[in-house]
Amino acid sequence: MINIIITIGILYILYRWMRFLNRPSVRLFYSNSELKKVIDKCPSLLNYKPTPYLNGLLHTLIGSLKHAKEKHTSNREIVHEAGLSVDWIDKGNGVDAQYPLLFIMPGLTGSVEDGYINTIVSQAHQHNFHNICIYNYRMLAKKVDFSFKPEFYNYGLKMQPNEFMKDYVSDGFYGIDNDYYYFEDDIIQGKRVRVDLVADVHYTLQYLKKKYQFTKILAIGCSYGGVQLGMYLGRFEKQALINAGVTVCSPHIMNITQIFLSTFMNWMLCKILQRGLQAIKEQFNNRNNYPSNWTIDIKKAMKATWIQDFDTYYTSRVYGYRTADAYYRHFSLINRFPNVQVPMLCISAEDDGVCHLKGLGKEEMIQNGRTILCLAKAGGHIGFLQGWNAKTFWFPKPAIEFLTFHS
Repeated sequence: MINIIITIGILYILYRWMRFLNRPSVRLFYSNSELKKVIDKCPSLLNYKPTPYLNGLLHTLIGSLKHAKEKHTSNREIVHEAGLSVDWIDKGNGVDAQYPLLFIMPGLTGSVEDGYINTIVSQAHQHNFHNICIYNYRMLAKKVDFSFKPEFYNYGLKMQPNEFMKDYVSDGFYGIDNDYYYFEDDIIQGKRVRVDLVADVHYTLQYLKKKYQFTKILAIGCSYGGVQLGMYLGRFEKQALINAGVTVCSPHIMNITQIFLSTFMNWMLCKILQRGLQAIKEQFNNRNNYPSNWTIDIKKAMKATWIQDFDTYYTSRVYGYRTADAYYRHFSLINRFPNVQVPMLCISAEDDGVCHLKGLGKEEMIQNGRTILCLAKAGGHIGFLQGWNAKTFWFPKPAIEFLTFHS
């Protein structure tokens, strides 16, 4: 009897494995036939051979531990004393404005030291990208001025009760088509300053473009970095300073993504956020370092078990939202993506444990006619390991090919 059960189990595993191997590794979605020309110039998009014995979780965990063969040195440049900065990848040649800038936006607490960032840089070097920098978020800086209000603060938001967003996804689940609804009253009335992540991005790009006179800026946003990239392009539309972009494993509909987070990933993401807050929490000991009417609770955020609790006590309040749910609904890519005015490639994986397939929003993401949605059958969250030995990442190559085409 036991032998029969074992045999059935083995046959079932082989059946599932054969089905996996016979499915196409990548599916592409787009609404404009002209994008076929772009796809033809990006051969790696359809040339992905995921490691067959890895599930999404293993892609994620092993990928996070991998380090690029090539180590890159970097030099930090302060953009603003409020905590905005970039790390320039230095190959000894300095910045040359005749070449485009590759602007990399990492995940939640990502930095130049992370393996996947180094791999993107190595791939960019192979395609002769000369100017490469990694964006550092104000929220992760050692010294932060939380009261800093950059130019274009709240740009593109409809902060009056009767102003509505154009082409906003409003089917009753994603959100409400009015920015005014989401924010706390004192934010709307201008009684205190919130951290506007999108305005921070524009301030940084404006600084770099003005100082170095770049004619083109191309961007890659990974995970939460991709959310900020998409929100920036959707809010600023034709005023955006980026000419083409790529998002990798970014949550398109954050409130749906939260619902389908596994228990393990929910706990792990909370710990990652707490690690980032731990590095800067001493700044909150001095009430002069942040607006006095912020209602953040650092102690409860540091004790939280789940990401929703962390966002309730810290993240949503720093960004000026009424609740964590309001933050998830409003800060979702899908709300702004129809307004994006530049070419975009969005890379996702079916087995991503952080960005669930149900939060993909396929039709809404491609309706602007400028976006290619690349959905891999495996890859986890910023994993995409390939080959039997799982030695290399796949996603940097199609991402850089796409940006090279638009350079």
